[in-house]
Amino acid sequence: SLGLPSFQKRSSSLQNSNQSFEQEKFCLSLTFLTLEQRSYCRTNPKIFSIINHSLRMAIDECQYQFRNQRWNCSLFNQPEIFRKLIQRKTPETAFIYALTSAAVMHSIAKACSKGELIECGCDKSQPELPTAIMFKHHSNTITSSLNDGFEWGGCSDDLKFGRNISISFIDKQETFITRRQIVRMVNLHNNEAGRKIVERNVQLTCKCHGVSGSCTLRVCWRTLPDFRLIGSELRTKYSSATQVRLNRHLNILKPRKNTQKIFNTTDLIHIQMSPSFCEKNLQLGSLGTQGRQCNLTMNEPGSCSVLCCDRGYETIVDTIEEECDCQFHWCCEVRCQRCKKKIEKHFCK
Repeated sequence: SLGLPSFQKRSSSLQNSNQSFEQEKFCLSLTFLTLEQRSYCRTNPKIFSIINHSLRMAIDECQYQFRNQRWNCSLFNQPEIFRKLIQRKTPETAFIYALTSAAVMHSIAKACSKGELIECGCDKSQPELPTAIMFKHHSNTITSSLNDGFEWGGCSDDLKFGRNISISFIDKQETFITRRQIVRMVNLHNNEAGRKIVERNVQLTCKCHGVSGSCTLRVCWRTLPDFRLIGSELRTKYSSATQVRLNRHLNILKPRKNTQKIFNTTDLIHIQMSPSFCEKNLQLGSLGTQGRQCNLTMNEPGSCSVLCCDRGYETIVDTIEEECDCQFHWCCEVRCQRCKKKIEKHFCK
């Protein structure tokens, strides 16, 4: 096994030595690949280029979702500290694993329907009945009742291919990296939770065909929503993540305490509790919150009372210039004055 499925179609071979050099350089730059995956990258650079983009998308989404929290997902450019965080198997780790797995699946499925990969295309499968999940975020282009008949058509995002790549790329890492059984089981569970969140957010997009705006024929296809929606749902799952233990007799994961809720396949799970992230502790993967900008709203995300961990904050007054007293002059010009304005910025001590 090369760490990814064996495709019948292959990316076209590069035509000259310069292209081969760039391809080799790109594959070597992906330091997170196993040796087998790097070998496969050389013959399938387009797939790995999309995977690389999806990892960047996951980082951006993580930093957006936690932008106002003590942990703001800012360690990706510091590999050694990030590794410390990942090793601890906290709710933050669970979120990162699920988000990354979801991002790969989402990006590949979208790339297939856009015609960016020769290994896949539109998903031609036709489910017998549309599920309630499909209608959860149905497109505004649907004007008739959802109970009316329709025909499958258009170009559906290829979720099956996206799922296969995500499993082969993300889950494959566990075979080489993770030795402890409970850690491997937790990581694989969170990977799968991310993929299931993608699947349950599938939208049904429809287009009406008919004379004079009538909807005599409705053609529908399945599309994935913007990745922000996936990130937001996983952020909610993070807030209710379940701490687990391994039942060695049954070889299954169970809630660590009997009072904790039973988790399902879309819930996030973790082994250790999160640190406070208030103080800098590189061994725990925490940069602390000293110097973080905050606001004076009470007990809300991003507020000084939450971010500064009772250490207080410093206030700096900045002077900025902005346009003011704008007036319209005939014809056709808007003229503005330049005004100075003082603003206060607050930073955690």
